[in-house]
Order: sequence, then structure tokens, then C-alpha cells
Amino acid sequence: MAEMEQKLADCVGGIYEAVTGTQSWQSVASQLGEIMDAQSVLLNLVAENGNVESLMPIGEADAVYASYYHRTDPYVARARADYADNRNFHIGRALPGEALVPDRAFIRSEYYNDFASRYERRYMIGGMLGVEQAAPLGLYRGSSHRPFENRDIQMLQILLPHFQRALELRARLGQGQRANWMSQIALDALPIGIVIVDAGLRIRFVNEIGQAQIAAPGSALCAVRSGPFVEGDKYVRARSRRENADMLSLVESAANGGSGGSMRVMDEGRLPWALLVSPTPARLMLDDAGPGLGRGLALIVFQPLHRKTTPPVELLCDVFGFSRAEAQVAIALSGGVSAEGVAQRRGVSLVTVRGQIRSILGKSECENLRDFERAMAMLATIKPQEDPMVG
Repeated sequence: MAEMEQKLADCVGGIYEAVTGTQSWQSVASQLGEIMDAQSVLLNLVAENGNVESLMPIGEADAVYASYYHRTDPYVARARADYADNRNFHIGRALPGEALVPDRAFIRSEYYNDFASRYERRYMIGGMLGVEQAAPLGLYRGSSHRPFENRDIQMLQILLPHFQRALELRARLGQGQRANWMSQIALDALPIGIVIVDAGLRIRFVNEIGQAQIAAPGSALCAVRSGPFVEGDKYVRARSRRENADMLSLVESAANGGSGGSMRVMDEGRLPWALLVSPTPARLMLDDAGPGLGRGLALIVFQPLHRKTTPPVELLCDVFGFSRAEAQVAIALSGGVSAEGVAQRRGVSLVTVRGQIRSILGKSECENLRDFERAMAMLATIKPQEDPMVG
């Protein structure tokens, strides 16, 4: 379990590294393929002129696909239709191929017989992504392998919000056009902590959520000054000496041309945080620096693994038209509290809570609580809050 958690943390870190240019999307594809036991991974963006840009090229198959078969891919056709029909509902959903295209129709298609069957793409699991238009993420297994299972869907579901945020960030920044203020705004918009340090852990930049997390009592990371003066430089530190030494080793590697790495650090309550250290792109510039700032610096991405985020009450009221009471019930349910538990905590009858649940599903147009939890997870990636208020 710990090994898989580490692989997921590495993959999440790799996704954001790919956006900043410090890791290739091909490396992300390799990480994802290992986690999902997939023979190939496909993530294509289609430009307005119809040209296909593959973020995860895999050689001959990718070239053949881009030259023609992206036009006959039934999964992509279904994804575009779903995206156009109800983008907000489908974004971030993971589904097996047979739930998108009936298996008999797929086997008979030109796409399968002339392309997919030749390149180990018998079984598929897909996740809906997209900014301006659909950009489905597809993972494939050949006919000699087993089909994807529910646990594979659940694993992909964990990663999809990070892929979606990465595509949104990539679209906002634009390749090769990251101006100073745009870089900082983008980093501040991320719902994960980011701090840029030199080889000695001196803080050069920290985004908004990173500042809040570092300043929180008992956090896994803290900021300390180099001396008694208020204007002294601040340095990032881990709680334990061993973890701080390990973090310093990764930072020194990344700041001096190495690859950095990832690790887990514990907060004061012995709860785990994921920490990823990578080189800072030279194109990422801060206020007081010109070109080449990235040399000698490292990028630290950190996030608690034990906290479940939910959208704030106000966002739920605005998006779905919930009353404040319904929004608080929705947050409690998505946090794993039973209807009986909600009733007890709020001091109301179970009949009242069940009526609120029916109203919540109706206003959100979700078929059941599982669908609603998926919608809540997507909203939480846009504007998360921690420690949701139930009462």
C-alpha cells in the first residue's frame, strides 16, 4: 500500500513537472502505464486547424494514429459528443471502454481492425479531460492481457483531477510564454503548496496555499529565519532532522542539475505529506530576477495525504442553488458521514436529512450519491477548503 501511495505521489508530481517543463509527458505516460499496468497511454490535443498534438508520443503507433486514425477513433468521437453535451458532468470521469462504445461495435470498427488490433489496444479505460475541447486520456491493454477492472477505474479517478488542472495550467501559461506575473498567478491558483528554494533551503518564492500550509501550527514544513532580525532570510525546514537532511539532499541535487526526487514527511501529529523536489525551470522568473533564475534553485511541491478537501458552502450554493443547510449536508456526506450521523450532528430528524438528500440530488442533477461525490471532487479541485463545517 505504501509503495502504491509513493507511485501515485510520484505520478502526481510528474504531471505538474511536465507542465513546468522539468519532466517530459512521456515520463508521465511511463509512470501511469506502470501504475495501471497499461501497454500504452494516449493523450492528444487537437488544435483549431485540426492538427493532432500528442503529449505522450509512443513512436510508430502515435504517428499512424495522428496521420489518420484519430478521425475514426470511436472513443474520441464519443468523448467529443459527451463533452459538447455536458462538459461539467463528464470532466474527470473514468470509464471502461465498453461503457463508452459497445464491445461488438468496437470489434467490427475500421479503427479496431486496421489500427487498434495491431498496436495492443484491445481493452481501454478512459478519462475525460479538456479545456477548450475534449482531450480524453486513454489507457490500453492488448488482447493477451486482462480487461481493466473497477480498481483500475478508481485508481485513474484519483489522478484525473491532477491531469485536468495540468491541462488548464498549460493552456493558461502557453508554451514558451510564461511572463513573470503569469507564473506567479498560476502558482498561486494551484491548490497545492509550492516553494522555490536555493541549494541551502533559503526560500525565494512560495505560493499562497504554500504560505498558509507552512504557517499552520504543526505543519510538516515550517519557515525559520537565519538570525534574530525581522528582515532576515527565511528557510524551509522539515520537522525531524532526518527528514530535513533527506529534503536538503534532494534540493541540493535539483539545484545543481540533478533530478531531485520525492519523499514523505510527517507533520507534528505524525500524519503524512507528499513532497516532490525538482529543478526550477529557467523560464520561471520571479520579481527580482532576470533570465536564468532557475539555475541554482529547486522547486518543492508539497501536499498533505491525509486531508480530504471539499468545495466551500458558498460555491455549492452558487453552482447548484442549494440552501446553506443543504450545502452543509452535502459536504458532510462527501466526507463520509452517514445520513444518520448527519442527523445526529445537526440535531435534526433522519427524515429531514433524507429529504435534504433528495433535494441535493435533484438540484445537482445527479443520479445517486456516488455521482454527486464525483461532482464534489471536481469542484474541490477548483476551490478547495479543508476541515469542512458540518454543523
